[in-house]
Amino acid sequence: MARKKKQEEPKRGAPGWMVSYGDMMTLLLVFFVLLYSFSIVDMQEFIKAIGSVNAAIHGTTGILEVEGASTQKLGEAGKTLKPSEAKGGGENILEGAAGLKISISEEEIAAMEQLKEEIQQNVNAANMGASISLTTSDRGLLISLTDKVLFNIGEADLKPEVLPILRTIGKTLKDTDYVIRVEGYTCDIPISTPEYRSNWELSADRAISVLRYVIENVGFPPERLSVAGYGEYKPRVPNDAEANRALNRRVDMVVLYPTLNIQEPKTEAIEGR
Repeated sequence: MARKKKQEEPKRGAPGWMVSYGDMMTLLLVFFVLLYSFSIVDMQEFIKAIGSVNAAIHGTTGILEVEGASTQKLGEAGKTLKPSEAKGGGENILEGAAGLKISISEEEIAAMEQLKEEIQQNVNAANMGASISLTTSDRGLLISLTDKVLFNIGEADLKPEVLPILRTIGKTLKDTDYVIRVEGYTCDIPISTPEYRSNWELSADRAISVLRYVIENVGFPPERLSVAGYGEYKPRVPNDAEANRALNRRVDMVVLYPTLNIQEPKTEAIEGR
């Protein structure tokens, strides 16, 4: 009799289609995890990533430098203090363009608070503390001087008595790496003179007067300064009384958080110069 063929044993393991299906599910999981990670942007990591792309395209070092993000000299007999060495503070999250969330680190906030204390101590020591106000905002440290201290009505020439204040503030800020924005404001009373046709011109010229003084008399690096004139359109308080109008007529020196410097234009070398 012919011998019966031995029945073939079924192959061990999962069917071939299941392996392909499992691979597809794994890839989908990775895809959605990547989508979620892209929705949460860490600004420092974002800067590093852009630097790497810049290195690949232009052959640079791969480091994207952020203006003013290095060290700050803050008090304590000229001791240089890095933001990472500062203590205290909290986290400040700003909503940027296209919904991008910009996180201000605890170190930056603490370093700015220490700078505020140093400036306050310096102006108090010179008996000028009542002439300015110091507050921290979502942009940085706000150093505010009213027009009563700085100028005569309708003018942009600095009063002689305010010059020591500006010199003290300028010297303190000069020894840091912060970027400063000088902003001029007015109240809502219209102005029309041969020199100033509107509050726009007056507010901008007043800010420029402060900027020019700290450059020419303190030696402040001009590349770390900028000017803005807001006229009557950014009041601190409602213009419903003369006391409030006096508060709105001011020049602010805004010390920007280093993280926000990515919004500032960079200094580019001009060919032929």
